[in-house]
Amino acid sequence: MKYSLEELQVKFEAGRKAIRNAVDFQLGFMGKDGCYDWPGYAHDAFHKQAYSWNLVGNNEEAHLELTWVRDTRLRPDGSLILTEDPNDTVNNVDLYKHAWTCQGAHRLGRFDVSYPIYNFIKTCERPCGGFPLQRAMEFCRAMTTGWCGVTAIYFNDLDLAKRCADWCLSVQEQNTDPGKYYFMTDDEGKIVKEDKGGEFIDITKTKQCYWEVGFCMLLFDRLYQVTGDKKYLDPVGKWLDFLFTCREDVWQYWGSGKAALGAAMYYSFTGDERGIEAACGFIDFVVREQVKIADKDGKYAGGFWFDDEPDILLIYVDHAACFSGWVLDSISYIEQRLGLLKATNK
Repeated sequence: MKYSLEELQVKFEAGRKAIRNAVDFQLGFMGKDGCYDWPGYAHDAFHKQAYSWNLVGNNEEAHLELTWVRDTRLRPDGSLILTEDPNDTVNNVDLYKHAWTCQGAHRLGRFDVSYPIYNFIKTCERPCGGFPLQRAMEFCRAMTTGWCGVTAIYFNDLDLAKRCADWCLSVQEQNTDPGKYYFMTDDEGKIVKEDKGGEFIDITKTKQCYWEVGFCMLLFDRLYQVTGDKKYLDPVGKWLDFLFTCREDVWQYWGSGKAALGAAMYYSFTGDERGIEAACGFIDFVVREQVKIADKDGKYAGGFWFDDEPDILLIYVDHAACFSGWVLDSISYIEQRLGLLKATNK
């Protein structure tokens, strides 16, 4: 193992502290009624908050925010209002954000929020079993399909989860160029290349969308947890093989956390120590890059921003929310495999 147990514990403690500061930063922007929306600012910054706050025990705040979502952002059909115009059901119907909100609510037993959203998500599945990023978009995408598949597992909807997994596996099998990973398909399930508007991960470049592979890994890891079927582990290993051919920032980028958690889970199942390397790389990145700025009340907290993104509040808040899961869950999976998580005898 590359790190000693003592070195890992130091890294993990630094990661936990960074996430605690990140959650404090997020909480500083919530209104007294749970509102997570500001005039002149983004109207869709609320989708990751409940999930993030639940991880560190801020459940009262999460419930308050979810009640606000239910009362002001949830349409009768289960879709979420994500734009300034509440009647706009075409633009920015972002299924990725719906899945985040749904999972956060379900983790807290807020079925008044999670069930309507999930029932809406199901209506957006394409004939090939994939999901587009936004409902009106032409192509299905790995990020959305993987995360909607994980959401389906929360509801014991294994049929939908497995259709999402079949789509992800088909994409993996269709990728034959070792230097590129295409992650979009048409409704027939055929990968779309750049000449038709498709996007891909380029292993020769830094700052790539590693999350597209990461969300597929998370879906397959979760299906292995549910079924115990090792057929779900082999594709994760292949995605991990691919990621280790990418550039040096593959675990040191704002988009690396999803795959880092997927690798940490894979390590917990198989003992493949590349999972420790991946997770520690991302934790180091989070600790190093956390921006020490004040929240809206002037108190110290920590958001996140990196140099290839707009320097705006939305970025600071969004990363502070989703990094919580990737860091804390990675730590937990690695610690349980190493036997560092022990029951306390009373």
